[in-house]
Amino acid sequence: TPYPKMNIILRSYVIQIASASVSLFASSLIIIMIKRATLTTPYRRLIFGLSTADVLHSVGMVTGPFASPRDLATSPWGAGNTQTCTANGFFNVVGSIGVALYLLSLSIYFFLKLTRRVTDTDFCRKIEMKMHFLIIAFVLFFSFTALLANSFNPIPTGAVCHLARSPIGCGLFPEIVGECKPGASYTMFLIYLLNLGIIPLCLVGVTVFMIILVRKSVMTERMYTLNTDNPVQRRSRANNIFKCIFCCYFDQDQRANESDADYVLRLYRRETIIQALLYIGSFLVSNIMTVFVVIFNFAGIYNQPIAFRYITSFLYPFMGFFNILIYCRPKV
Repeated sequence: TPYPKMNIILRSYVIQIASASVSLFASSLIIIMIKRATLTTPYRRLIFGLSTADVLHSVGMVTGPFASPRDLATSPWGAGNTQTCTANGFFNVVGSIGVALYLLSLSIYFFLKLTRRVTDTDFCRKIEMKMHFLIIAFVLFFSFTALLANSFNPIPTGAVCHLARSPIGCGLFPEIVGECKPGASYTMFLIYLLNLGIIPLCLVGVTVFMIILVRKSVMTERMYTLNTDNPVQRRSRANNIFKCIFCCYFDQDQRANESDADYVLRLYRRETIIQALLYIGSFLVSNIMTVFVVIFNFAGIYNQPIAFRYITSFLYPFMGFFNILIYCRPKV
């Protein structure tokens, strides 16, 4: 069989449920915190949307092993039926796409705010409401299209219900399990679109916007360096531009030798770069392993290393925990 052994699958279930439970708690906590502080800024509203999408995704991951139809051989913990599997798949798809699109929207918000000086009022009036509408409309259109095509089915390991052909293994062993049900070709199109289109494009978009922000912060400091009247400070600040982005931030001697304006500029660069790396890193860490799994499956490589499967089961549902660490940073 090309699929992993049962003991590996069961351990992956435990890791997935534990990780998703932490993410569910973290994202729920963010929602509560934002509601108490009121949704008065675009930043809070975008984080609220991101956390709501992650809650849906986390619920889907926690309940995934139990949502598959009962007595299905490839789903040892399955205790549901076709309807519960469909609902689970709907939650997983809505959540995963929503997280990706809201993270991209948050990057656009910071890009416009820091590089184009767009105020919160202008962003809300001209852009934000359109963003929310497009995200919700696209997510629902994609998900309901998959629903009408009967594309929500158990994946081969039974960990969740997602975009998958039915019956399990019909693409590999049609002579054993039978031919795939109608709509299998469209299901494969949706799988490609999600895993090799939407998620990677959002990752590229986030990366591009964050690189622009980092470049903007460095250029801002460089302009100040060139305009300063102190040649010693000019040389010092020019050299710091090319220093390790983390090393120079903890240099206490540097703080003693710089002006307040220099210090503010250094903090501005530090916070922008760190935030950029966290945005890119959190999304990359949470999704890159899953993209590799899809690529391997398309290439016919089903027996991935055991450690690879365990790491994927842990990281993919863990986005909510990363969110609460990044978005609740006191200086951001």
